[in-house]
Amino acid sequence: MTTALATVSSIGPRAAQVFPVRLAVEDALTKEAVAQAIGAHPRLRLTDEPAQGEVLLAITNEVTDELLTGITEGSPVLLVADRLGGRQLLRGLHAGVVSFLPRRSTDLATITKALVTTGEGRSVLPPSVARLLVDHLRRIDHVLITTTGYGVAGLDAREVEVLKLVAQGAENADIARELRYSEHTIKRILKDLLSRHNLQNRAHAVAYALRIGAI
Repeated sequence: MTTALATVSSIGPRAAQVFPVRLAVEDALTKEAVAQAIGAHPRLRLTDEPAQGEVLLAITNEVTDELLTGITEGSPVLLVADRLGGRQLLRGLHAGVVSFLPRRSTDLATITKALVTTGEGRSVLPPSVARLLVDHLRRIDHVLITTTGYGVAGLDAREVEVLKLVAQGAENADIARELRYSEHTIKRILKDLLSRHNLQNRAHAVAYALRIGAI
């Protein structure tokens, strides 16, 4: 009985992952305070050398090209700064920034929580930064549609309309009547769509469109 109990007790819940954190902090006092907060957090540990699964924490007053160039190392980055304009945001995304916090309104507890979230593969973005991303994607979408006929998702407006009706269970003849195209045109639209995105069938196409948020 004792052995059985010992065996069961050893199969407890898996320990939460601990994420190594490297610092890129300009101010010495801020760096010391952040280091203490990270050292006291059960899911974070400081490291001075690149480590697998690490998160890079960059804290700065101003986001400069030099800063963004210096953090291009392949690790997810939590950037804490006073301001982040559209151009810096895009540079930051290319450099590995996946989370952003406004410095003036962020405390140490928020930073450590965001580090864990970033380490888990998620993003932390304030509404203002999320809006910058949405606006930029809309501009890209407009340019792509204007120049190529396809949006960011790789679907044009006609394909989206067809897939919406396919998702509702409509057959080709029904879709043709609804959109005022020939049935041959509907078949060609679906065939081109399946081929271009390497999709297996109509159901796969609908699943793809749902996954990317096109319908």
